[in-house]
Amino acid sequence: MDIIGIVKSYWSEALAVLAAAVAVWQALIARTQAKSAKESADFAERQALAAEKQLALARRQFDSESNARDEADGPSFQVDQGVDLISGQRFGKIPIKLLAGTALDTVIVSAAGQPDVYGFVTRVGADETVRPSTTLTDLAPGAAHTLVLYLDWNAMSPVNVRLDFECHEGGGGTRTWVRSYSTQVTDPPSPPTLAGRRRRLP
Repeated sequence: MDIIGIVKSYWSEALAVLAAAVAVWQALIARTQAKSAKESADFAERQALAAEKQLALARRQFDSESNARDEADGPSFQVDQGVDLISGQRFGKIPIKLLAGTALDTVIVSAAGQPDVYGFVTRVGADETVRPSTTLTDLAPGAAHTLVLYLDWNAMSPVNVRLDFECHEGGGGTRTWVRSYSTQVTDPPSPPTLAGRRRRLP
């Protein structure tokens, strides 16, 4: 083989080696790029998950604060001890009063699930249908009402009563609150006997 043939042979081998080196280098670059792309995708996914968790936490905190504000605006009632009265049938009169909170459009008072309480009537001695609940309207703090319950004639005295209040916000608001109170209906105080009364001096 002459010198030219030898040179051509070496040149061909050199080109082949160079081409192989370029291919390896390109493969390494592609692998590095793929790894970098995967790392970027993983990082982006972790960032998205962290943002979702942060958003959920912020939403829970907002809801908690909003619920706390709503509860603070809610009503507080005073429910006094009731009086057991007989007028043909047996009734209980229970005074209530709205002490504090926002004005209310309607308040639905119920006493369900109590065997000694049949329901509500409008007044003592009323001959009317007994209702499971009664509705009060337009209540502002300071408003007072007397609830009249129709009682079981044979109920033991005092009669334990639980009243549930479903309260709807007034002034065009849409918030609602539920309150429950327990009280008793007791016998009225006995009038003083004639012998026990003091005679006035002239």
